[in-house]
Amino acid sequence: MSSIVFFSVGNPGKMARHSVGHYILKNLMDALGAKQLVKKGVYSISTMDSIYFVKSNAYMNESGKLLRKFLDSEKLGQCVVIVIYDDFETPMPKVKLQQFKKNESHGGIKSTARELQAQAVNGYKLGIGIGPKPAQASRELMASWVLSDFKEEEKLALATSMDSVYRYTDAIISSEGEVDDCNKLNARVTKAMKSDL
Repeated sequence: MSSIVFFSVGNPGKMARHSVGHYILKNLMDALGAKQLVKKGVYSISTMDSIYFVKSNAYMNESGKLLRKFLDSEKLGQCVVIVIYDDFETPMPKVKLQQFKKNESHGGIKSTARELQAQAVNGYKLGIGIGPKPAQASRELMASWVLSDFKEEEKLALATSMDSVYRYTDAIISSEGEVDDCNKLNARVTKAMKSDL
């Protein structure tokens, strides 16, 4: 049986759009009754049977090095890594599970994808929508925006994001990390969320 690793990426420090992955991981752990994270240098970890919850304590673009350190230290053998991150291309409160692309634009995802490929580890990215991003934003404006906190109404929307995350997590755990078709799972979760409205 493969271990399943839920790995959140984001900058250390106060809550911001760029660190929403950490917020999601904490809420997921609370919902599943996992123990508190224990700091191990550049990452923090909690385990529950064959499920690992790992929080990056480094800056976003260093996520890949940190993931390598975690995999080398814990020696999990066969595992599936689900990277939880802020998806600025997707509007709130949408959540999407995808396979990694060849050319990722997100610094943290680019870094982790490279490392997963080098280690021959199966992985997926669970994008938490933080969009819409500012229209025609310069690089400086985008950097400022992702490092800003959520508005109050956006914080409320994160509760809906969590409902989607629970559905994805349930599907991933029940299939032991073997997701046959991300598009079908995305459609299933979207349909279930609409029926709950």
